Amino acid sequence: MLDNSENMKSSLVQFHSLKFQKKKFRALVAKHFGPQDQKKIIDAFIFAERAHTLQRRDEGDAYIIHPIRVAITLLDNIGTWDSDIVGAALLHDVIEDCGVRRATLQKRFGKRVTHFVEALTRRREKGETEVEKEKRKIAKLKTLQKYPFEVQLIKCADILDNLRCAADVPWWAWTPIARKKFPRWRREFHVAAEFAKSVHPILYREIRDALRLFEVKRMVRGLVRLGF
Repeated sequence: MLDNSENMKSSLVQFHSLKFQKKKFRALVAKHFGPQDQKKIIDAFIFAERAHTLQRRDEGDAYIIHPIRVAITLLDNIGTWDSDIVGAALLHDVIEDCGVRRATLQKRFGKRVTHFVEALTRRREKGETEVEKEKRKIAKLKTLQKYPFEVQLIKCADILDNLRCAADVPWWAWTPIARKKFPRWRREFHVAAEFAKSVHPILYREIRDALRLFEVKRMVRGLVRLGF
């Protein structure tokens, strides 16, 4: 029988395994959706995978694993069986990070999916500083309080995955990333946790737990950096 440390290690490997996450995602879709909705979701998955080709996360994973895990959170953790929500979760970064046009999404996936993705998109300003980015991202989060519940659910799942990833940035990458991003991430995550509190109790609990782990790992890394 595996002890707790081995279980945690196994879960961490699975969390960062694109092969594992793809298999889990496809199994959930096949189990809970009819043929028409399955096709719609898999089309969104293929589109997102192509759009994010060659992009990588700060923790080193292929970028596509992030929207896949966001979709899995909505499917597995809270039982969202709405194909438009799942499709939008897969596509939520393609306008902001890949330059995909709104018209292209609407033609391929319809008005509802496009509305969700556009609502989640933050328009980036050229040459914005970390301070400016933080202010705009927090402002964007506040505007989402006025958007449909479906948009807020996707955003909470996105926040949860980003939090878990931030805690897992490997020690050898932490110092250069920390100097630029970690202070901003930490402040944004605390604001995001308050946002999730009024959206969904399960997602809020998961975000709160992930935030605690993030803080513990942040302190440990700080001590390691200081030589303790």
